[in-house]
Amino acid sequence: MLLSGGPLERRSISDEVYARLQNAIVSGELVPGQLLRDYELAERLGTSKTPIRHALDRLADIGLVQMQRNRYTRVAPIEVDRVRNAVDLFGDIWIGSVRHVMPLVEDDDIAYLIDLSDDLAVSAGAANVETFGSALRTIATGFARIEGNSARVTVIDLLSPQIRRFGQHARSAIDWTSVESFASELRRSLNDRDAVAVRACLVTLFDDLLPAAIARASLSPSTE
Repeated sequence: MLLSGGPLERRSISDEVYARLQNAIVSGELVPGQLLRDYELAERLGTSKTPIRHALDRLADIGLVQMQRNRYTRVAPIEVDRVRNAVDLFGDIWIGSVRHVMPLVEDDDIAYLIDLSDDLAVSAGAANVETFGSALRTIATGFARIEGNSARVTVIDLLSPQIRRFGQHARSAIDWTSVESFASELRRSLNDRDAVAVRACLVTLFDDLLPAAIARASLSPSTE
């Protein structure tokens, strides 16, 4: 259980609580609508209520928790429109990095990005939504770090949990064959250092494959 991962480290209790609760929500251990009581969470995590409250505030900021002061705190429902917006912004950020990175990319950077695209392909081939979501975040972050744009990294970190959580609930709606083809084409484009082709791959993912998966999943009661 993600909420039972051992004692918290004193050096960053608030961050550790935030990470544990975020992972529990993303994985579905904490389900949409579930009430979150600070004293219960504090007992389970072996900490005081203060870092729990701080973590819940941060989770509310990124849309994973809903709060009504003096009424309730609960896991937020999955809102399809919010997921669409997160996916759109994630794609815009990544494509923006491509525009800046590809003209000046070094050999070691290309090798690094190709390795990350291989991780994407393996995850897609296995239809593993958890590792694919992680690999997608890692390669997008990789582009932003090569660019030297910490603001992009920060926004990617904020958007990723919302997208990953949706993926957990909508894994059967994903066209994994097409996603695997995307990952393979991305690798070829990176190897060729073809900025136009890299951008085209990302446009296919963010304008076609992911929106189609969201549309299919939005018809399923599992995402309500």
